[in-house]
Amino acid sequence: MPEHCADPSSGREGSRKVRFLALSLWRLEQIVRSGRDPFFSVIGDAGFPGSGSVSSGVPAGIPLEILEEKAVRVLDKAKRLGIMMIAIDEPAYPEILLRLPDPPLVLFLRGVLPERPGIAMVGTRRPTVEARRGFESLSAGLSRFGFPIVSGLAAGLDAAAHRGALLGKGTTIAVVGTGLDRVYPDVHRTLAEEILANGGAIVSEFPPGSPPDGWHFPFRNRIVVGLSAGVVAGPHRRASGTSVTVRRALGEGRDVVVYDRGGFGDTKEGPEALLEQGARRVSSAEDVILALGETGIGGKEVRQNG
Repeated sequence: MPEHCADPSSGREGSRKVRFLALSLWRLEQIVRSGRDPFFSVIGDAGFPGSGSVSSGVPAGIPLEILEEKAVRVLDKAKRLGIMMIAIDEPAYPEILLRLPDPPLVLFLRGVLPERPGIAMVGTRRPTVEARRGFESLSAGLSRFGFPIVSGLAAGLDAAAHRGALLGKGTTIAVVGTGLDRVYPDVHRTLAEEILANGGAIVSEFPPGSPPDGWHFPFRNRIVVGLSAGVVAGPHRRASGTSVTVRRALGEGRDVVVYDRGGFGDTKEGPEALLEQGARRVSSAEDVILALGETGIGGKEVRQNG
């Protein structure tokens, strides 16, 4: 993992980090103003500025000099807070994220990203006790097989997925919709600390100081999908953040399986819809591995830890 936040004045590497962050800040500003991703809507995946010239394929008229001044201030703040930043052209940037048509230009990071693609686990913020316990147990089982667990640090089943990974003595990645100088919801501050203390990571596309604005979370969800080889959908409503994540996963060609053992109240409608569409039902770590179609997700043989 590279040193965090290279000094922007320290040569070509620093200047490229500043430029990518400036482009990311401009991109996020445009999304707030228009509700659209300018890179994805203007140039799509073929011209995305992930390699070659930093400005390759970027729409004209971007006030880069002003934005670069802001980017330097953001990098300085991140450095003071001990937050790393990885640009899209750096070796440490997760290769699996580049498969997205709209990958984040930069990632802010606390902790260490695992080399192996993870398994995303998402579901309702208001689970039954049975659903929460079952999701936690499933996550622990997958963790014992060596799979990083990816989720969004939200209340409910996201938190259960992270806690299960910790119980399984594995690593977990929390992708958040705020700056990394805050934890949302605040009650998960201890959970966030445990994730980092156990070798996991907390990741965001948003610079330090960013609040939990509602539009951040669909963008957060695409990174949850992007870091994962497959998705386990727990109980959820059909119109929910989980359903947005599932649609994105299916659109990106990720396999989606359904954790559904019945008795989940009004949050069963999301799983029922997916099962009607042909998704496979799972209730154990072994079920997930078989349903995702490989004995070694990510190209590695599966061996249970311990």
